[in-house]
Amino acid sequence: MIHSAFTTWRIHASRLCRRSLACAAVSLTLIDPTYGAAPSETLGSYQRTAFTRSDGAPADIRSLAQTTDGFLWLAGTKGLTRFDGVQFTAFKPLQGENFTEAQLDGVFPAEGYGLWIANGAAGPTLLRDGHLTQFGEAQGYVGNSARFLSDPHGTVWSISDKAILFFKHGIWHVFQDDSRSDVRFQAGAFDESGNLWLAAAKRGLFVARRGFAPPVNVLNSVGDARRVTIGRSGRIYVTTADEGVHIFCSDNISLVEVAIPIPFFAASALEDRSGSLWFTSQSGNLYYTSPAALALAEKQHSVPQSEVVPNVDGFPWQILQDRVGNVWVGRNSGVDRFTPAAFTQVRLPEKAHELSASIDKSGGIWLGSENLNVMHLGANDFSWKKTKMSKFTLATYVDPSNDSVWAANPTGVWQLFPGEPHLVAPSPAPFVPYAIIRDRKKAIFVSWPNKGGGLMTWNGKYWLDLLKHPTFVKVMAVDKENNLWLGTTQKNSLIEFADGTEHVWTVRQGLDVGAVRSILSVDSLLWLGGDNGIQYFDGTRFVSIHGTNDDAFQNVTGLVQDGSGNLWVQNLDAILRIPAGELKKAMSAPDTRVTYRQFNTPDGVPGSIDADRMLPSLRIAADGRIWTHSSTGLAWLNPTAIPKPEPLPSIVVEMLKSGATVYPLAGSVTQTLSQDTFRIAYTVPALTHPDLVHFSYRLQGFSEWQDVGNRREAVFTKVPPGKYSFEVLASGEDGVASVRSKSLSLNRPPAWYQTWWFHLLAVLPLALMLWLAHTLRVSVINRRVKIRVEERERIARDLHDTLLQGLQGLQLRLQTWAADTKLEPLRRSEMSALEFTTRNMLVDGRDRIISLRRTGASQADLAPFLIAVGEEYASLYKPKFALIEHGESKPLLPDTASEVLDIVREGMRNAFVHADARSVDVTIDWRPAVLIVRVRDDGFGIDEMILRDGGLAGHWGVPGMRERAAKIGARMEIRRLDEGGTDLLLEVPARRAYARVPSRLWYSFRGSWGASFK
Repeated sequence: MIHSAFTTWRIHASRLCRRSLACAAVSLTLIDPTYGAAPSETLGSYQRTAFTRSDGAPADIRSLAQTTDGFLWLAGTKGLTRFDGVQFTAFKPLQGENFTEAQLDGVFPAEGYGLWIANGAAGPTLLRDGHLTQFGEAQGYVGNSARFLSDPHGTVWSISDKAILFFKHGIWHVFQDDSRSDVRFQAGAFDESGNLWLAAAKRGLFVARRGFAPPVNVLNSVGDARRVTIGRSGRIYVTTADEGVHIFCSDNISLVEVAIPIPFFAASALEDRSGSLWFTSQSGNLYYTSPAALALAEKQHSVPQSEVVPNVDGFPWQILQDRVGNVWVGRNSGVDRFTPAAFTQVRLPEKAHELSASIDKSGGIWLGSENLNVMHLGANDFSWKKTKMSKFTLATYVDPSNDSVWAANPTGVWQLFPGEPHLVAPSPAPFVPYAIIRDRKKAIFVSWPNKGGGLMTWNGKYWLDLLKHPTFVKVMAVDKENNLWLGTTQKNSLIEFADGTEHVWTVRQGLDVGAVRSILSVDSLLWLGGDNGIQYFDGTRFVSIHGTNDDAFQNVTGLVQDGSGNLWVQNLDAILRIPAGELKKAMSAPDTRVTYRQFNTPDGVPGSIDADRMLPSLRIAADGRIWTHSSTGLAWLNPTAIPKPEPLPSIVVEMLKSGATVYPLAGSVTQTLSQDTFRIAYTVPALTHPDLVHFSYRLQGFSEWQDVGNRREAVFTKVPPGKYSFEVLASGEDGVASVRSKSLSLNRPPAWYQTWWFHLLAVLPLALMLWLAHTLRVSVINRRVKIRVEERERIARDLHDTLLQGLQGLQLRLQTWAADTKLEPLRRSEMSALEFTTRNMLVDGRDRIISLRRTGASQADLAPFLIAVGEEYASLYKPKFALIEHGESKPLLPDTASEVLDIVREGMRNAFVHADARSVDVTIDWRPAVLIVRVRDDGFGIDEMILRDGGLAGHWGVPGMRERAAKIGARMEIRRLDEGGTDLLLEVPARRAYARVPSRLWYSFRGSWGASFK
């Protein structure tokens, strides 16, 4: 039986050991390069942002929680606060609802949605949909001072001062009643198997198997347990009051301690998703332990080495990791956010600046600087070691052929790795070298700007001056053909050494990067970076690559290509990654502008770069990591494990407010009548990079889409009544829109004075008044026109009855005298000339009378007017006159009637006065599609010169007729008849000739209303 017990213990212990070693082995894969995995994160893998009272953060934060909608909630002595990444909003209970106490002890996300809130004097409170619901004995809750936790299924549990409970179907259920026991559990946590681990002060650690069995004490664990935390790695962290933080690995419900306890009491502890441990101490410090440190402590069974987070202002309380990986630390003076960054910054030796770093194949860092000896940090080391190579080491280099590390300073050239650093070649002069490189034949080249031609090479015994002219070489590279390429301070100049022959490439071969500050030779391509951009060499010429932003590729100080073919470019402001596919597009179509992803300070890119020294600023290590160094910083990035931008949570429309009225947002919102100006507040709980979230919104039916940047409020003014839909879209740091937009239905009913029937009633009197005003105005105008017409007719009548009658009598008397043979021939000749002049005056006078009478005529008087004109002319001249009409006459447009009368009258005048005709005929043809008027005589015919030239010099009759015809869109033709005489043809299209005929209804309507106002 003893043997059986011993065997059982040995098997159980073996399982524990295997479990412990497996836990450690998994951790070691995070840091040990021999396992082929990427290096572990450090505190430098996080970017810290502090939110203080000046940012609106509350003070004395005791608890943090993130609800399923993405918001961060903070509880403390001054109530509850919500944070969306930009604004801290104090929660105000609805009218009639309050917390049982102002000071809150804890918050925890509710299953589904909502927030559980604890205080010390009563049961928990549930915040859901803005309402507070208190839970006490009537709702199944026993005791006070709730501490919340959740099991693997998402069920919320609570540990009170009297019981362990869980929440199901809207009420609390008691799992373990402690009211009759001397054990008081203070904290608990579920592991992945569903076992509930419980901490009890001075009684140790307990476990309830799979959350069903009663809690039992865990043997060989701790005697006093105050906190218990379980990480994703399976480690169980137990905090005691006097021994600090114990670290266990478990085999079901049995434990084995895998490291010496961390000697701090942890008020809060968290193992984040990367395996790092965060915890606080009673001294008020915040500590960070990397996965590498935890794995090494388990391997050596030692105390894990921890880093103190510097400059933590205020005592840190609870630690929380949100769903996108940010670590939040609540303090009594605000809250800190630690964001996982793309680049991991390496903590440098104190006061180190002007850096040049190279990484050996084991992951060790060799750091040269201006003011310190070369420092070395091994892959598994936590502190820098000083080497015997002195300061002013600004040139380091890793030979890719054998991973050896080389460095140069005023003392000479050193080999740093493998083995201990040793001097290979003494310096030819006490000057600071700027660059070092080895070619494929193991020849060493060093840029010594103040020595010889500026480039020296070591042949194993002494230095040779390679250049025969002074040159300042900043960067060097060796291509696959073992040719040496040199970038100098001279703009658009690149030196190539091939088999000892120097060749200079300039703008003649397309070189256009300015001063060359980075050279990359990869595969069969040569890449250049400089002040003006980046280029590649196609074998004969240099070709530029352009980005979507013209300034993106300016002042390039580093170029590398990762294993996937992506090109990494560093400039003075950021590091850019150009995807391999974009490069192929640009090479096949040179006008293509490539897209890229930018990394800068929030992504962990350190400091500023000296564009004249320590070049290139980007380097790639044997394990594929990309390293960058600045004047005061050093960081690395794993290109295969870049944090991806998380999708945005749902948009939340928070408030619609008009004046002092705040409308509830449940369903459709109906506004009061007078509030046509309002604002709508909305947000997205983007906790990582809220400044990169862009919004656009519209009020459908009132305004179009507006891009408003990161503004979280929409303002609308003078919105008319109607039904609208407010829509808002958000896009995150990757430019991708959120999964769904948010819309809000809005109804603005019209006031009585805004209804259609009121408008109709208001418009009718106005329309009647306008009609009356128009009628009166027309009546006045008609009266004035009538008076003017009557006056013109009186003048025409008086002229006819007096002046023209007298002229006609005088003309007859002169005609008689001219025929009297008793008078001398000279006198008769004078009488004939005077008689002809008098006749012309008589004709002109009659034309003026006709014009006066025509002005007052109706639009339908074309034929009567032409008859009157013809008869007047016939009374003065020999030709006979006749007018013939075809079809039913129609009223003409006023302008057309005037122009047609003038054209035809001028044609009749020419026929009567100049044609020496026997007869003049006028024909009017009233056709539906066209009005045709023809004037024909049988005289000697119009002069051909007039037809050819368009008229005689100084005479404007025919040109005037053509201008009038063109004005009304008519076609006019004058031709000489073969049998003698002239034919004038005028064709006016119906749409330009005829006026519309008003309906009989209009005449009756006008007559009846007109009669009413006579």
